[in-house]
Amino acid sequence: MSSVIGTVVCLIIAVAYTHAAAMSSTKAAIISVNTAIKFQELDGFSVSQAFQRADDIFGKEGLTSKNTKYVLDLLFSIDRGAGFSILRNGIGSSNSSDSNFMNSIEPFSPGLPSAKPHYSWDRNDSGQFPLAQEAYDRGLVRLYGNAWSAPGYMKTNGDENNGGYLCGVTNTSCPSGSWMQAYADYLVQWARFYKQSGVKVTNLGFLNEPEFAASYAGMLSDGIQAAEFIRILAKTIKASGMDLAINYCDGIGWEEQEQMMAGLQAGPDPAENYLSVVTGHGYNSVPNFPLSTKKKTWVTEWADLSGGFTPYTFFNTGATGEGMTWARNIQVALLDANVSGFFYWIGAENSTTDSGLINLIGDEVIPSKRFWAFAQFSRFARPGARRVEATSSAPLLYVSSFLNNDGSIVTQAINNATEAYDISLKVHTSARIKNARPYVTNNANDLTVLAPLRVATDGTFKTTIPAHSLMSFVCS
Repeated sequence: MSSVIGTVVCLIIAVAYTHAAAMSSTKAAIISVNTAIKFQELDGFSVSQAFQRADDIFGKEGLTSKNTKYVLDLLFSIDRGAGFSILRNGIGSSNSSDSNFMNSIEPFSPGLPSAKPHYSWDRNDSGQFPLAQEAYDRGLVRLYGNAWSAPGYMKTNGDENNGGYLCGVTNTSCPSGSWMQAYADYLVQWARFYKQSGVKVTNLGFLNEPEFAASYAGMLSDGIQAAEFIRILAKTIKASGMDLAINYCDGIGWEEQEQMMAGLQAGPDPAENYLSVVTGHGYNSVPNFPLSTKKKTWVTEWADLSGGFTPYTFFNTGATGEGMTWARNIQVALLDANVSGFFYWIGAENSTTDSGLINLIGDEVIPSKRFWAFAQFSRFARPGARRVEATSSAPLLYVSSFLNNDGSIVTQAINNATEAYDISLKVHTSARIKNARPYVTNNANDLTVLAPLRVATDGTFKTTIPAHSLMSFVCS
C-alpha cells in the first residue's frame, strides 16, 4: 500500500440472520483485519431488467419520469444508491414483444444456417439499451449480455421455449444443419449493435440454466456440448475484433454448475481456456464452495421466488425475502465460494413479490430491505477490490473484508446473535485511519448515517452493533 495516507473506508455490516436458539453469553467481540493477506478480486454486484422489466423503470406501468430517475439513481449511483457496477441484459430470442418477451435481432429464419442473416436493430432492445445508457452515465463498469436461448429456428425443437438443443452440437440432428456458427454470429452482432450505438458490452453469455427445460425461453446443454460452441464463439469474437469476454453458463445451481466443469476442461483444447468468468445461480444449490476452476466466478442470478412480499422486513423470522437473509447469502458466497460477483435477479419491477429488490406499484417506489443489504456491500466494496483476511472472536459475528484500489478498506460483519455486540475493530494497514462514520440498516433504518466515531492511532475503534442490524463504518 502507498505510504501516502489515503482515504480508508472500513465497512462493518452487522446482520442478524436467524433467531438464535440461545442467548450468547459473550457481549464483547474483537474483529481484526489484515490487508497483507489477499484473496480474490471483486468485480462487483448486479441486477437484471430482462423480460421487459426495463420498461417498468421507464414508465410502462405508470412510473413518472421523476421516479424513473430516482430508481436509476438507487440502482446505479454510488452517491445516491447501491452503485451496482454490473448490469445483466438479456439477449432476446422472440419474434414479438407480446407479454414480457425479449425481441430478437433476427426474429425470422433466413432459411438455412449459411444464408445471409436479416438482422434488425431498434435501439431499444426491450428497454434494455436505454437502461444500459443510463447505467453507464451513473458509473456502470460492466455490461453482461446473456442469451437465455437461441432463436427457435436454430434449435432442435424449433421453439425458443421448452428446452431444445442448439442444432449442430453433439447428439443433435436437424434437417437444416448446424446453426452453431450462425448463433455465434448472432451473439456478436447483438454486441456490435450496442457498440455502434455507443454502449460497450463487456461480457457475453449464450446459455441460462441449461439443465432446465423451462416453459419460457431457454436452451438445454451439457458441458461437452457447451464446450463445442465456446470454441466457435471464441474464434468468432476474435475475428470480429471486438473486446468481449465469454461467460458460462449460468447453471441453475452451484452444484449443477460444478457438474458442467468436467466437459469444459476435457480434451486437448479445453474450452475453459476461452472463458473469462464461470457463472452459476443459487436456486437449486447455494454458492458455498469454490467451483473447480481458476477462472473468476460470479453468482449471476438468485432471488426469493416464493411469492412473498416482505419489502419492509430486515429481520423477523429469517425468511427468504428478509434483508438480513440476503446479507448472509452475499457474504457466504464471497467467503466460502470465493466469488467475484453477486447478482440479484431483478433490480426493480412492477410487482408485489420479492423477485425484485425494488417494488414499483404505479408511481410508488419501495426499496426493500434486501436492496439496502446489497447497498451495504456494493456502495463500499468497489470493482477491483481484493478480499483480505478478517477474523472475529465471536462465533455469531461473521466477518469479511476488502481492500479497494484507492487504498480504502471495506469490512463486513454479520451478527447472528439476539443481543448487541460491543466490538473493538482493528485494521492492520500501513495507512493511518483517523475517523469512522457509521451507517445502520435494520427494521427502522435504511443506511442511516450516525455520528462519527473516534479512531485510535493504531487503527482501532470501538462501538456497539445492535442485535438484528446491519452497520457500516466508513473510515478515513
